[in-house]
Amino acid sequence: MGFSSEVREELSEQNVKSLHCRIAMLAGIITLDAKMKREEQGRVLSIRMEQDVLVKCVKKLLEQIFGFREEDYTVIPRSSTGARLRIENSERIDRVLQTLKLRIQDDRLDVDDIVFTRSCCRGSFLKGAYLAAGSVSNPESAYQLEIVTGRESVTGQLVRILAGFGLTGHTILRRGNLLVYLKGAGDISELLGIMGAGNAMMELENVRILKEIRNTVNREVNCDTANITKITVAASRDAEQIRKVEETIGLSSLPPELQETARLRMEQPELSLSELGERLDPPLGKSGVNHRLRKIRKIAADPDSYRGC
Repeated sequence: MGFSSEVREELSEQNVKSLHCRIAMLAGIITLDAKMKREEQGRVLSIRMEQDVLVKCVKKLLEQIFGFREEDYTVIPRSSTGARLRIENSERIDRVLQTLKLRIQDDRLDVDDIVFTRSCCRGSFLKGAYLAAGSVSNPESAYQLEIVTGRESVTGQLVRILAGFGLTGHTILRRGNLLVYLKGAGDISELLGIMGAGNAMMELENVRILKEIRNTVNREVNCDTANITKITVAASRDAEQIRKVEETIGLSSLPPELQETARLRMEQPELSLSELGERLDPPLGKSGVNHRLRKIRKIAADPDSYRGC
């Protein structure tokens, strides 16, 4: 099961205790997933549910809020997973519209802002919206949560609700469909917590922490590798200059301190200048070692003119 399905499973299995939050949650599902159809027998409220977990969730909410039983609606299974739930009784449809504060816009339904007077209800509405049309990337690969809204009225509503929690919802048109999305592990983690997906939130946080640790280690390894490369290149260059001095005028012609520095540089090329200075007698700082090596390079560049230091 993917991370997005885990979130949906966790949200759908929760028992929403308060009536007002149940209303907000079902309003979120219907706003994103339902249509009001006109057929020969009259109006039909049709709720499209693409996941079996959502079918169970909607049935439970209809029973808890309205006392509806399975004989009060029709469930048409989809070919793979999920189903379409149809409420055909006009009186029952009116009860749903009035209780959930829904209004018909063309063949879709919008919810009145009065449903969101409580912070907990706003979280429940977001939960319903995610169950109906949401998905979230696997945090191992990316951080993005999105809800396909399909129309501007719902898009604006979701963005306002997210802003009320301090979250910035971005909007985009993808393949003709409007959607609202969040990017960044922090915002997604917070939204998962708001919706009540505590287990998924902890899983995301664990992944985020591990990724940060890996990134830190990689940066340190890369830095160490760069330093080693720098030391190796410098040591190779110095060794070449020292050999040139040895082949031309001989290291024994150099002052004792330059002889010691040259000998130690050749014997331990893996040392940095600071480490090299610590092994000299007496010890010398990095700038002092570099000064001696510059003298050796100058001699190697023109050994014939060397007359002693």
